[in-house]
Amino acid sequence: MFFIGQTLWAQNQTGIDSADYYSNTHQDLKALQYLKKQSEYHLYNKNYSALCNKNIQKARIYIRLKDYNIAITTLFSTLQIAEKQKLHLQEAIILKYIGICFEETKNIKKAIDYLRKSEKSAIHQKNDSLAAWAQQGLFKIFTEKNKMDSSRYYMNRILNIAKNNGTTNQKYLGYSNCAAFYLKTANYDLAKKYLDTTLLYAETSRNTNYMNNTRSNLAYYYLQVKNDNEKARDIFLEILASKPNDTLSIKTADTYLNLSYVYEKMDDYKTANHYLNKYIDITEALFNERVSSQLRDTETKYKIYKIEDNYKTKEQLLKDKEARNKKLLYIFITLFAFCSILFYFFYQNLRLKQKNKLKDVNNKIQQNIINATIDGQEFERKRLAGVLHDSISALLSSASLHLMAYETTNLTESSPELTKTRAIIKEAHDKIRDLSHTLIPPVLEKLGLFAALQDLCEKNSNTLIQFEFTNYTPKDSRYNSEFEMKIYFIVAELLNNVIKHSRATKAYLSVDQNRNQLFINIEDNGIGFDTKNTEHKEGFGLTQIKARIRSMNGNININSKSNTGTLIYIKVELPD
Repeated sequence: MFFIGQTLWAQNQTGIDSADYYSNTHQDLKALQYLKKQSEYHLYNKNYSALCNKNIQKARIYIRLKDYNIAITTLFSTLQIAEKQKLHLQEAIILKYIGICFEETKNIKKAIDYLRKSEKSAIHQKNDSLAAWAQQGLFKIFTEKNKMDSSRYYMNRILNIAKNNGTTNQKYLGYSNCAAFYLKTANYDLAKKYLDTTLLYAETSRNTNYMNNTRSNLAYYYLQVKNDNEKARDIFLEILASKPNDTLSIKTADTYLNLSYVYEKMDDYKTANHYLNKYIDITEALFNERVSSQLRDTETKYKIYKIEDNYKTKEQLLKDKEARNKKLLYIFITLFAFCSILFYFFYQNLRLKQKNKLKDVNNKIQQNIINATIDGQEFERKRLAGVLHDSISALLSSASLHLMAYETTNLTESSPELTKTRAIIKEAHDKIRDLSHTLIPPVLEKLGLFAALQDLCEKNSNTLIQFEFTNYTPKDSRYNSEFEMKIYFIVAELLNNVIKHSRATKAYLSVDQNRNQLFINIEDNGIGFDTKNTEHKEGFGLTQIKARIRSMNGNININSKSNTGTLIYIKVELPD
């Protein structure tokens, strides 16, 4: 593994304001509240340059929270202001951050498009630093996509800017790009030359991260190219010694894994196993921290949505009030003597309309909040399942294979530590696999919705309650994965309610398809409930289900009475 240098070309700041302080200390709500007040102030005073800068700060917070939809919305609305007011510097910066958002959401084509627009705008302004900032993003994308001709083009452009008028940090980045490029293209002589130059600038900058990234690339060179295990080992140990207090970072974990690999090549399996265990410990701690961080970010985003909605509602009410007052004032001046009675009725009617309109807006906002929450949950399910299956599980499998290979080549040696390590790895692998399957059932992905519903009924059946599943749809029917996931979790929530609340002994689930509609029936012989007296008691789960079905252009009917069981009927439109 070798490192591609990160962007060092961001625009100089005049100082750290309150928003930066709050953001740096992870007080994102306070940062956004401060930025909203500042934005209102600058908008009122028509200071559009400062307004754009504050909106860019907001977008950066949303990007850090991985809320790319709101980040892109904020950036595009700000881009309109920058273009209208001909704020070319802000325009180039906004285009760069839009490119970052599209890259993070894997829309590489649009990411390249907006990064090139940012580069073009910066070149038009003769702003080399800003141009290199956009070019660094393009270099990173093309290098990762193995489009080496394009990668070479942007590598040379960045290096030329750094040589002509770049800072020490920017020169470090330019030469680091060259080293990464030639390592990837297997031109190891040039790679070594640029690695030495990169290390020189890293040491000049006295930046430990720069030095360690370069050292890691040098270790990769000695390990993979020169097969000099001792030299690679010494460099990796030097990296660890440079940050003795850094015991829980991903870079430290990578260094432990690399050391384990080096010692394994040197036939020092005891030391290799020692560093492998350290790597596993850090990986587990990082995973737990990542999950906790994602939960905190989800809570933060929910609070941010509430602030956004309150802000928009207050803003709209203020505009409506201002417009209404002006209208009433004009009417009062011109028609007071002749239309006082008519004005009274008109005013009352206007208030009623405003009240109904506000009610509709509130209902729509509530619907959007619920849909956004569920979409976020489903996105996090898929993303976490992917991380568990594709990354953590693969790493554990690789570690297990290393142990098996070692035991195979050392049949005469039987170490309790190795046996225990293998058991721990297997237990961790099994737990991660079970968690991944809980987040996204494998049957749903591989065999489709109806096989997953059949499996769900079988798994929920026991001595207390039996679930029967009947499928009337055409054989082997499949829909797009997003639609199937939504339907699956809706049905799973309803079946869970049957298990928890109905006291039923038999439950039936049936599905049918007619043209472009899907019909779902769920029936049980439980105690039922009075639907007329439960509206105010509806749990958030049932509210979520109803909101999600409405968003899918469907409807749900619940028929139940006390001691007569419950029948739930769902109809949704099939995706095109």
